[in-house]
Amino acid sequence: MSDFEMQENEVEFKKKRPVFLLVLVILSGVNLVFSLFGAMGGMLDAKPDKAMYKSAKLEFANMREQLEQANADDFIYIVEQMEGITNNMFKHFQAYNTYQFLVLLLGLFGVVLMYKGRKLGFHFYILYSIGLVVIPYVFNPISGIPAILTIVGVIYGGIWVLLYSRNLHWMQEG
Repeated sequence: MSDFEMQENEVEFKKKRPVFLLVLVILSGVNLVFSLFGAMGGMLDAKPDKAMYKSAKLEFANMREQLEQANADDFIYIVEQMEGITNNMFKHFQAYNTYQFLVLLLGLFGVVLMYKGRKLGFHFYILYSIGLVVIPYVFNPISGIPAILTIVGVIYGGIWVLLYSRNLHWMQEG
């Protein structure tokens, strides 16, 4: 096959991009770019100050109080675990945001590759989805993370991976 025929096939290939893929790329791209800016801000900023610690502590105290008033004492342990995760995130603020930035960058790279019609982008997107679920485990003990956090993260990431997988037939290897 000559270079001209390959270029012609590539142009024809790009014309047939699924609209659903374009919608997913736009939604993911907007989310990832805003998240990247947030993580970049956390990487470059100093650690949270005492006012931020105090504000978070008050929020968790309010949540505990609301659960007690609703006779939902069984769920207080989740609030306590989330408070522990937040405190550890504050302690490792720049490292946490750096890790998050790298995972988000992997996701954005995957989205761009999928937009260009490369299946490799789908695999990067899967790694990104797993990376978001793993972040809390890097900075916290396993026993300190509520199972619901992991379950929701896996389901949410799984839904997006499933949506992107609907476009794999259009993507080329590599």
